[in-house]
Amino acid sequence: MKYSAIYVLLLTASMAFAQSEIEDVVYLKNGSVIRGKITEQKFGESLKIELLGGSVFVFRESEIDSIKKENIRKAKLNRLKTDYYRKDRGFQNISQVGIIYGVALKNNDNYTDYYYNNNRDDIGISIHTINGYRFWSYLFVGAGVGIDRFISYRQTFSPFYVRVASEFLKRKVTPFVFVDAGYAVMWKQPSNDYQTFRSKGGAYTSAGGGIRIFTRSRASVMLSAAYRMNMSETKWWYTQWNEGTYYTIKRTYQRMVASVGVTF
Repeated sequence: MKYSAIYVLLLTASMAFAQSEIEDVVYLKNGSVIRGKITEQKFGESLKIELLGGSVFVFRESEIDSIKKENIRKAKLNRLKTDYYRKDRGFQNISQVGIIYGVALKNNDNYTDYYYNNNRDDIGISIHTINGYRFWSYLFVGAGVGIDRFISYRQTFSPFYVRVASEFLKRKVTPFVFVDAGYAVMWKQPSNDYQTFRSKGGAYTSAGGGIRIFTRSRASVMLSAAYRMNMSETKWWYTQWNEGTYYTIKRTYQRMVASVGVTF
């Protein structure tokens, strides 16, 4: 008898908990969905439904399309999967910031203040913005510009490029890939009384992918990783020699970039 009483209590508690997880859902003909607890229903006439905050609404039966009982947790999970803003066509902006990483090159060139490096890892910072047009979810074409700062080499580049990207799924979280191609302008390096520099950039390419996370607002979040390559060439000479004897240094930077961005 003792165990039977305990069993009955547990069964009653579980049934009460299960009922608390169920809500009444009223689907109206105008497309609205009302969730709460039906407190009164007059068949053929009307019904009253009380919302979580205590508000009570009355609807005529002619306004109602259907009435269902749904599990609150499952309904919330389903809303999280489907309740987001998505724009499959139109102009879009992508703004992102990233960390650049690569193994620093051994310097086999002539020693200068701006080109000397030991063989430590190279870390940099990347800030880019891209404006373009999404023709549909599987094709985005845009033009980008950015600033890439290589800390170990104390050099800064501004790449100008064209981006082609594609998304794979029409879901809240979708993977994507992209390819960039263009030219990276190298910022001018300051000369001094000892050395004079003339620098120029070179070809710029990047390829990578990531995931795009849609939200309820117009902004979505993008997480990506990419391989990035750009080239540079610098001519320098000892200032007092007036370019009589000069040295040329050509470099190809190959880096990995991890970025986080926002798309509007």
